[in-house]
Amino acid sequence: MSGHTMKIALALSLALNVFILGAAVGAWIWRLAPMPAAQPADQGLASAAQAMAPDQRQAFRQALAKARSDAQPDSQAARDARDKLARLLKEADLDRDAIDATLETTRAADIRVRARVEAAVMDFAEGLDSQSRALLIDGLSSRGQILPHSAKK
Repeated sequence: MSGHTMKIALALSLALNVFILGAAVGAWIWRLAPMPAAQPADQGLASAAQAMAPDQRQAFRQALAKARSDAQPDSQAARDARDKLARLLKEADLDRDAIDATLETTRAADIRVRARVEAAVMDFAEGLDSQSRALLIDGLSSRGQILPHSAKK
């Protein structure tokens, strides 16, 4: 092996060793670093009651579940309308009147679902004392759900 080839081999070996050493040190540091606490999964609207007492959180979740269950026919109607809309959009000749009517059906069903859920939230809020209601307001407004972000002020 010539001197030039030996220098290239040495340089490549040195570069590879530095890379392996860096990976090992990085893995060691990563392993020693404290892991952040797992964040609770965001539970949609139910997370608005996160700061409330456990029994109130459970009651809120139950109220939401009942509202969603009651709204199931409207949810299904909205899904069916969206499926129909997809079929209408795939047709060679678009029937704009049928598309508009299907969009209106979807919107109306979505609004009925939202109205049921919002009514359940307001019914729940009605039964709370002012301190618990303030916690609910903070939760609802922190995500802009039902209440705007500015409602916390």
